Amino acid sequence: MMPLPSAPLAPPRDVLRPVEHPQLSGVLTHFCYRNRPQPFVPPGIRGMTAQQRLESILWEGKLWGFTTFSGGVPAVCFSEATLDGMNFMIGRRFYGPWGLVFDRQSIYDAGGGPVWYARPNEHQFLRGLCESGQVNSRLQSWLVRLDGSSDWLEEREWRIPLLTEGYEPALLLQALGLTALLVGDPDWSPAHSGLLPQIVAGIPRWWSNPADGLLYSLPPLQPPLA
Repeated sequence: MMPLPSAPLAPPRDVLRPVEHPQLSGVLTHFCYRNRPQPFVPPGIRGMTAQQRLESILWEGKLWGFTTFSGGVPAVCFSEATLDGMNFMIGRRFYGPWGLVFDRQSIYDAGGGPVWYARPNEHQFLRGLCESGQVNSRLQSWLVRLDGSSDWLEEREWRIPLLTEGYEPALLLQALGLTALLVGDPDWSPAHSGLLPQIVAGIPRWWSNPADGLLYSLPPLQPPLA
């Protein structure tokens, strides 16, 4: 009797080294809103407040990807900002204080990484290769032009470009290492009819206090009393 073929071994996990630099972050934040034109976001989502968007994400259990200003395939975006950087982005760059905070390694495991900040000539060359079909258009989703009129380095952006052909452009939250919720109201709860989304169980909240512009850690949400 011939032996059954063995299952192929899973590739070894590529583990990032721990973050030690004081100006780098071990977590990545997906902000639910920024006061900026969003032409690629469906009208139904554009019409939501940041709070409503967060609640929708938690109840649906998915993060949807959209085409960015870079073009290419839809992508889910994050910021590697530190706590001080998040305070700056909320207070000075018009980001809404609502979002989801993820473990950096989990985002990397899901296919994420820092965007490619490219000078104009290199950006034009790489974008041209993608748009002409010479290379996979998914690579275009990593590009961000860097020049005097396009300087987004402060966002320290990461992206996860998504496969769309035959797949919905979304990521399941349970696979992304949710670490905290960023909230703009310490009394906020996404509960409906006495129930909370399962994903929030045991997840702390970071409250952005508009009085002093600082983030405060709050305990996890508890289900409402019956």
